[in-house]
Amino acid sequence: MLSTLSVQTYSQKDLSHYYIKVDGNKPSNFKVEFGQIEYNDKYFPKRVPKKDIGSMEQLTHQLYSSLSEPNTSEKLNIFIHGIWADSKFAWEEMIKSISKDTYENNDGKQKIMLSIIWDSSIDYKKGVRIARLKGDFLSPFVTSLLTSNTSNYKINFLCHSMGNRVFQHIINESDLIDQNTILIDQFVSIGADIESNTFEKGQPLHGLNQIVKDITIYIHNNDRTLGMSRLLNSSDRLGLNGVPDITALPENYRTIDVSLIKDHDDLSSKIGNHRYFYTSPSVREDLKRVLWSKDFSSFKKEMKHPRRLKLLPSTKSE
Repeated sequence: MLSTLSVQTYSQKDLSHYYIKVDGNKPSNFKVEFGQIEYNDKYFPKRVPKKDIGSMEQLTHQLYSSLSEPNTSEKLNIFIHGIWADSKFAWEEMIKSISKDTYENNDGKQKIMLSIIWDSSIDYKKGVRIARLKGDFLSPFVTSLLTSNTSNYKINFLCHSMGNRVFQHIINESDLIDQNTILIDQFVSIGADIESNTFEKGQPLHGLNQIVKDITIYIHNNDRTLGMSRLLNSSDRLGLNGVPDITALPENYRTIDVSLIKDHDDLSSKIGNHRYFYTSPSVREDLKRVLWSKDFSSFKKEMKHPRRLKLLPSTKSE
């Protein structure tokens, strides 16, 4: 008798999910793979390299070609994972959860998504350096993708942990902020392992609001992974401490504190409080509201300022 795994078949469902995968620890040995992620009936993901996509230019063309198809959502959702999250088990669980509960909104339209997958080093400090290098390397691709958006599709970035460092270097290596034109609809930062003051004058992401319409920062005040990072870096972390002063930032910045949320799928997530964006049904549902409807207020209370919000438990939509 054949095993269940051996007869498993994969289909695309209503999510066209592409990926670019960059392996290696320095630009001279970077290896790039292009492909598409397929899903079985339980949303279990499988990466399938595509021989007809052989360059970043061809990937850009494929993404916009897919967006232009009939009955397709006019959003391109781009996801950048954190350090070490390219490992097979972690990546599969993460993609399965967010694909099913965050990027699917049951409107009957085809969804287009791009995952940026990058490997790192077991050594944290080396991993930070690799994240910077890969952000620099990917910057021309993302710049071209954003500036080629002649049909004005809405482009969202969702970045977790060290993925925010990759995004930061994508932006820093470009001249996008100098263009002072809205190119990104939403930047959603989750558990960001970057400095809390990154949006302030003279810091790496100052002026990001000039190219992003809405900026949302998810934080957890007991994120133990970022607590260790704060000790290693001797500086506050954006995903742990939040921004120093939300009132000093433009009106399109907001923070969402998820420290009250306890409904994680597994014990390690309950203890670590770092992977909540895919292990908590409440957070997955909130991300769906934010990304698809720009609903920033449901199931939340204000924390002394209308742009400082706290997500309340039991947020599952009826």
